[in-house]
Amino acid sequence: MGHVWMLLALLSFSALGVFHKMADTRNCRPNAITALLYFWSFVMVSGVLLVVQRTSPAAPADVVIIGIPFGISAAVAILAFQAGIRHGSISTSWLAINLSSGVPTIASVLIYSEKVTALKAFALCLIPVAMLLLWKDKVRSEQTKL
Repeated sequence: MGHVWMLLALLSFSALGVFHKMADTRNCRPNAITALLYFWSFVMVSGVLLVVQRTSPAAPADVVIIGIPFGISAAVAILAFQAGIRHGSISTSWLAINLSSGVPTIASVLIYSEKVTALKAFALCLIPVAMLLLWKDKVRSEQTKL
């Protein structure tokens, strides 16, 4: 069942970028899109908890306290992403978001003493290279517009 959830996550996160760009091309307000995104997320998660897992959405106080900064971080990330796609391409904005996965990877290594394999170290080293290439591409495309 874990593989099914992983595939659903992959497809759903991919669809988010497409839906955000669709909303932008239709001049939707980012705040309204974010509010609807979180409303329907709440509905879906509550449905899965109540119907599929047959449990309540109640959580211990420790979980709620951790959930608050998660929610704030997610809201800021979505709003910043939506602002970014108004001034650039979806491909660049979405790639930058995916490259940000290096931050929790590094945090896992530092906080939880996760082992760093040579392949993981190589991948982490490629993140700043990819960001530099994205920046150079953006500069070049802006210069050709002039």
